[in-house]
Amino acid sequence: RSTPFNRINQNGPAEMGWRGTTTNQNLNRDYMKVDTPETRAWLGLWNKWNPDLFIDCHVTDGADYRSHITYHFEHHEGIAPEVVAWEREVIQGKVHPATEAAGSVISWYLEFIDNRDLSKGMRDFNGSPRFSTGYVPLRNRPAILIETHMLKDYQPRVIGTYNFLRFILEEVNREPDELLRVGRAADAQTVKVGASYNPERKQPLSFDIIEQSRAFDLKAVKYETELSEISNDVRVIFSTEPLDVTVPMFDQFRVKTAVAPPLYYVIPPQWIEPIQVLRHHGIEMRIMAESVEIEVESYRFSNVSWAPAPFEGRFLSDFRTEVVPERGTFPAGSVVVPLAQPLARVVINLLEPEAPDSFVRWGFFSAIFEQKEYGESYVLETLAREMLSGNSQLRAEFDHRLESDASFAASPRQRLEFFYERSPYWDPHLNLYPVGRIITKL
Repeated sequence: RSTPFNRINQNGPAEMGWRGTTTNQNLNRDYMKVDTPETRAWLGLWNKWNPDLFIDCHVTDGADYRSHITYHFEHHEGIAPEVVAWEREVIQGKVHPATEAAGSVISWYLEFIDNRDLSKGMRDFNGSPRFSTGYVPLRNRPAILIETHMLKDYQPRVIGTYNFLRFILEEVNREPDELLRVGRAADAQTVKVGASYNPERKQPLSFDIIEQSRAFDLKAVKYETELSEISNDVRVIFSTEPLDVTVPMFDQFRVKTAVAPPLYYVIPPQWIEPIQVLRHHGIEMRIMAESVEIEVESYRFSNVSWAPAPFEGRFLSDFRTEVVPERGTFPAGSVVVPLAQPLARVVINLLEPEAPDSFVRWGFFSAIFEQKEYGESYVLETLAREMLSGNSQLRAEFDHRLESDASFAASPRQRLEFFYERSPYWDPHLNLYPVGRIITKL
């Protein structure tokens, strides 16, 4: 689908391809769920080669400013500190000034709070693992995002990208042992941490930007705004005249969600699709030769909802979780995934439901939210009377619900479901995560 009309925001080249594949998938949203053959092939290459550095070249959208090239790397607590330290020292400390000295106008990635009022500043970008440069750091390797400015002339964008890549490779070649040390040290620490369970040691999963900023020198262009007679909204008009302005940059993250990782996860064999995805990621696992009954932790879900429209071919879900300890039987063929492995961060982000790109979020386990059996009203009417007979505690609970919840009191079906859910006929597996967390040594 390469034509001159595929990317309205971008100034050149003469023809551009389409953001989606032939199945309308954006590959740079597929690094965790691995729905596409292209991503599976990429992971196969990565697993065989295991590179020490990853760079992804893009063209950005957004407001206008003078920079030809911007860059970014993840720098939150969910990434090995050795990896972030290397990126700060080499990319920010050396490659940025070298690219600037070579003639490119360069900046940290710019995502404006309001491109019609630049004085509000920028909020930094936290790329979840669905993106390449959010995924690769979970594998304990530095990952650099290059975003050239779509409105700038094509030639300086290409030259800026070339110089940025050239200076990165020069720095790597200058001290290759340091880059190798960073990845291996992160791998070793990940394996060490995964070999023991500590309920106080938490792995961050998601993050918020805190309302604390630093001064940022923005190489902008002058602009004005007017009320548009077309959209009836405020229109921004950028000029080519330079504007140097200091604005707030909000780039500090706090941990929003974290979890104490178990020693292992165990997945029943019928969940074929997520098990296959784990294999595509190159994750170490072993198959249970016989059935095992074992103490595990799992999650029970509530307040489950789905996005109103598909995203990358799937309906993302939202929910609340409650930890459920249980003694579960896992049949032969179940998969045990240890966290004493270099890819433990990938495992955690896939199998912990509250992670932003977990299997549950992407819909790999959506069938557990479906109620398969139900009670006929006339049957439940009889059941309710039998359950209430001589059970004053249940009667008090029912009466309290009637008094405190008007919608419940007005719904015959909800009133009958109250008893069905508390009866032996209710499905105990409904809304229960089938993956177990094992916190004792096997």
